[in-house]
Amino acid sequence: MMTLGQRIAQYRKAMGISQEELGGRLGVSRQAVSKWETDAAAPDMENLLALAREFGVSVAELTETPEAGGENAPHQQKQRWLWVLVIAAVLAALFLSVCLVSWLFGRALTDPAEDDSSAVTNKATPSALTEFALLWTDSSGNETFLELGIQEGFFPFGRELELTEPEQILDTDYLLTTLHRADCGDLHLDYLRIGYDPEIDPESPEQESVIKITTIVPGYTTPRGISVGSSKADVIAAYGDALVYCLKEEEAPLVRHDYYYAYQTPETFGLSLCLYMRDGLVAGIALEDMAEFGCEAFLPNNVARFHLIDGEPDFSQRQEPGREDIDDTQKVYIAWNQLVTNDNLSAEELYANRWAVFAGLSELDWWAFGDLGTTEHRDDTIAAFLTWIHEQAPYSDAEIFRLQMGVKSNLDGWLADSYAGLLSAALFENPIGFVKGLACGTEEDAMYDVLHLTAYDAELYPVELEAALDTLDAALSNGSFTEAEQGWAKLLCLYLTTPIDQRSELPRSPAEVSA
Repeated sequence: MMTLGQRIAQYRKAMGISQEELGGRLGVSRQAVSKWETDAAAPDMENLLALAREFGVSVAELTETPEAGGENAPHQQKQRWLWVLVIAAVLAALFLSVCLVSWLFGRALTDPAEDDSSAVTNKATPSALTEFALLWTDSSGNETFLELGIQEGFFPFGRELELTEPEQILDTDYLLTTLHRADCGDLHLDYLRIGYDPEIDPESPEQESVIKITTIVPGYTTPRGISVGSSKADVIAAYGDALVYCLKEEEAPLVRHDYYYAYQTPETFGLSLCLYMRDGLVAGIALEDMAEFGCEAFLPNNVARFHLIDGEPDFSQRQEPGREDIDDTQKVYIAWNQLVTNDNLSAEELYANRWAVFAGLSELDWWAFGDLGTTEHRDDTIAAFLTWIHEQAPYSDAEIFRLQMGVKSNLDGWLADSYAGLLSAALFENPIGFVKGLACGTEEDAMYDVLHLTAYDAELYPVELEAALDTLDAALSNGSFTEAEQGWAKLLCLYLTTPIDQRSELPRSPAEVSA
């Protein structure tokens, strides 16, 4: 018969979650879960009930795996009833304890003579929570929390918060107020320190207000039980259609994500909760005081933010955002900038932006492209772009063709020399694909320029050139090329093996070679 620890491990693995995630859902450490699963310790009744709830089984099923029929069935049925009686007794005891505590607490509130101010402590209790807080278990095993708003005391606000980096202190536009950014490892905080000046406002003491809390680490939960690692189903079950579905943030996101949910309430003006989702799970949590925007910070607009209906975003009224007209050069620059600066692109977005770069090379105005950059000299922006293209090898056959068509752009001077290096590198990396690209072109004048530029740079690398020629000779011998490709392959080989001072006399197209 399986032990209790083995059954806990079996149910956890069936759910596909780690010990750490299970511990986070229960409010215990990963080590506690490990001890349960190895039978080094046993969960108490509260944790046993929580485990059964998480696994979707009864406590009886969790503590003793039932078997249908057999000689042990009556004995197991008896044990099941025994467990039911035990649980009922425990629940009854808990109920009576709660009633007793409530009665004593009520007497303490109504009897001033029994008030003992010395008993008041600064210990945080979950009863003070708003919707905009994070809860966790500290190193002593006590539940604690931190919420947005004015705090009782100063950083670290009576919590076990330790700086892992020097605190950033920034000036603000508000009188006597500084913004503090505190990196506390698992938690990142922004808070305002509001100074005191008896001449300006003698009634307002010095105080601190937390305006932002973020985490990308499991173990910190919202008041409704959502933490990093919670599923989309968990999020919808906890908050329902009160959430607003938001398209992915493009600038400085908290964490890589596919989309995020935003939550606000009219009663807490400007306070917000954002749950960043990736692959169907919560990847990050952000609480922020959006006082500047109030309750309209995440108001659905059918462009980037949408209502939920039965847990799914309502795109029925979706509108495309207004876009100013941009030319081909700007399109290439925007796509390239996204690729080099945005770490939150999906695979589809990476592909789309990469293709936009290569597809736009033929119409690119290189000097205007350089002017779009943020460098002091436009040549530096162009050089950085050429370096990036070179680093994207190996290229697909379609990208090689688009690279070849780039000779139609306004190449001259040092730029033409640099572009010749891109073409020769593409030839060395994939000689067969390079020939196929030449054969795809319908503009022979452009491909004639490709031949000249490629041969111009390739002769500088005799080892790589010889290897490419060997590959082309083999392909010509074994019939790897179509008839059209054979003509271009032969013409390419002719240019690659002819000295530069004699190339002006060479044929301009495969048809001239045949003639």
